[in-house]
Amino acid sequence: MSCPNCGRAFEELDPRLFSFNSPHGMCEECGGFGEIWDQDLQTGANRDGESVLESELAAERESEWIDEGEARECPSCHGSRLNPAARHVRVQGYTIDQFTDLSAGEAARAIGKLRFKGRDQTVAAGLIPEIQQRLRFMETVGLGYLALGRSAKTLSGGESQRIRLAAQLGSNLRGVLYVLDEPTIGLHPRDNQRLLETLTTLRNKGNSLIVVEHDEETMRRADHIVDLGPRAGIHGGEVVASGTLSDIRKNPNSETARCLKSPLCHPIRGSRRSLRDVENWIEICGARANNLKNIDVRLPVGRLSVITGISGSGKSTLMHDVIWPAVRDQLNERKRAGDGDLFKLVSGANEIEAVYEVDQSPIGKTSRSTPGTYVKVFDEIRNLYAQLPVSRMRGYSASRFSFNAERGRCETCKG
Repeated sequence: MSCPNCGRAFEELDPRLFSFNSPHGMCEECGGFGEIWDQDLQTGANRDGESVLESELAAERESEWIDEGEARECPSCHGSRLNPAARHVRVQGYTIDQFTDLSAGEAARAIGKLRFKGRDQTVAAGLIPEIQQRLRFMETVGLGYLALGRSAKTLSGGESQRIRLAAQLGSNLRGVLYVLDEPTIGLHPRDNQRLLETLTTLRNKGNSLIVVEHDEETMRRADHIVDLGPRAGIHGGEVVASGTLSDIRKNPNSETARCLKSPLCHPIRGSRRSLRDVENWIEICGARANNLKNIDVRLPVGRLSVITGISGSGKSTLMHDVIWPAVRDQLNERKRAGDGDLFKLVSGANEIEAVYEVDQSPIGKTSRSTPGTYVKVFDEIRNLYAQLPVSRMRGYSASRFSFNAERGRCETCKG
């Protein structure tokens, strides 16, 4: 494991060498993240934390600057997260980062083509079937399109749940209670069927499953349904109906039964508005990112447009990585046409006054954020309390009623 000419030497290969979570395998420049951040971003985030939430939030802010800042690909490992030694070990031509760049489906096909002889065959005999089985489980839950090395933070909620389901399929456990919260969220009907087959498989192995779901097909597959209601918030919290789907349908107090019997019909169904009178369009040419293959898109201005398609077809990429930054940058007078990165040209954004991204990210930057603080109603509530006679007599300002301020918060839990 050493070269007599140049003097370089290498330790024996170890599984830790191929893990970006281990000091033995991680890229030294990015620490196994695959991305690096400008150090100025950390300083700025900490300063903001000090000014808004004072010194006791500095530690919390320090852990957040990475998620909030803009990252760029690590120039050393090129996003693979591994050090050079790990990236230069090959199995029949494949380095580990080349293999993890493949989707689960592509990886399964690549593994199936590998052929070993002699001692190598003896070693691979116990490993290859395990890899193939886990890749099959990913395809079973409809995730054959996911790259094996894709960052977990880029997965949707439904994809994350199905990854966990794929892991449970491989566990072969019995007598386990599985609790799932809306696993079909964001799924195309085609993938929905595959997911339900997976849940049925888990049940048939001798496990119990409790699923929170609104999907009609999921309810049809269920052995037992509990319908809560009758309304939301303080008007809910009661068991309206319990039993089979047939039992739910017969209950006159069930809102679910009413919707199943008489689905809501859109008032203008059958008379869709024509696009012939649309004068302005947002046009994007040459969009390519993740699964997008140099596509052209036109969206009418002043209309409700929907992007749909099966899981992994590029819907979120088109929305979050192309359309939103394209329009945002044009509004900020940043020229990105022809940069060869995401798209070649975007036009029509001059008809837009502002762009807002409404996603499922946390509504606040700290654990102290609440719906009231986010919509800023809490500011007015604090001002109201500060105007009370007793508050004015004691010299209380609005900050006295803030759990972010030293004299307002609970000192035991620090707000």
